[in-house]
Amino acid sequence: MAKAQEPSQSAGAARSSFDGLDLNDIVIFTRVVQYGSFTEAAKIFAKSPSYMSKHVTQLENSLALTLLHRSTHKVFLTDAGSVLFEHCVRILAELDAAKADASGLSSELIGNLRIHTTPGVGQGLVVPAIIDFNTGYPAVKVELTVSVNSVSLMERGVDVVVGSRHFEDDESFHSGLFERKLGPAPYAICAAPGYFVRHGMPNHPLDLQNHNCLVHMTQKRDPKIWQIRSDGEDVAVPVDGTFHSNLEGAILLAAVEGAGIVRLPLYSVAAEIQTGQLVSIFDGDVVSDRVIKAFYPKSRFVPKKVRAFLAILETRLKTRMQDYEKSSVAS
Repeated sequence: MAKAQEPSQSAGAARSSFDGLDLNDIVIFTRVVQYGSFTEAAKIFAKSPSYMSKHVTQLENSLALTLLHRSTHKVFLTDAGSVLFEHCVRILAELDAAKADASGLSSELIGNLRIHTTPGVGQGLVVPAIIDFNTGYPAVKVELTVSVNSVSLMERGVDVVVGSRHFEDDESFHSGLFERKLGPAPYAICAAPGYFVRHGMPNHPLDLQNHNCLVHMTQKRDPKIWQIRSDGEDVAVPVDGTFHSNLEGAILLAAVEGAGIVRLPLYSVAAEIQTGQLVSIFDGDVVSDRVIKAFYPKSRFVPKKVRAFLAILETRLKTRMQDYEKSSVAS
């Protein structure tokens, strides 16, 4: 594992500091919190845990504050430590971004890009965008984590979170973050052609009650109520079926195999609709207020690797929509 860089110090030179604080102490404190222990952070720096502890203690002495509660295997932030940690993450991010700008790396991005997303958005949108990004910026190593839960960008060292779920109620997630809307996340209702041959095609939204509807259970509102516009009014249709899952990919596969009708984000099923594996119904009338959003730490300097990735992601989202619209017109 590569050794983390430390500020160089010539003999007799003053320490890298501002207002009596050592920048090296700040870097080590931040990494210890992000990696959860002195031992794990020490591996990154190729140093001993005692070396890491000494620098954190120096920072605490400089501030006359206790920043961490220490245990055998983990560290926990004090209230003062939490406040300082948020500022440290922001400061180090701005230093990295400023260095990249000053070095003229806009056309040759390097380093790591850490992304977190949810399973459906990841499979249908983020992973294809990462492939495009890797093609354009091969010197950047992308690390992707996926879960249904939000994460603390600062504690995990994540550069950007992408999702379409509602984060408005999660105040801890929003703290210190900038929110960027990338585009709408419309839904489609569809099934395999063979399913419609065997069971007929619904002509009215309420006809769905007589069909086997495959339910994706992670939607915030009742996943067994599908909102569809009919004659200018939104109709809430109660549906049910033989297969429910919180895994979007499983529901999609079941639909392609002809098991039933699904309601899924358009970006997840656009390719299958284009190739004829799925046939969409009630086009343009499926009600959805979801939006694809990106979240990243507030900073005067947004890292160019983040800006470059989000530009590719936004293009990918628009392309999916345009391809779907073309296929709908053609059909």
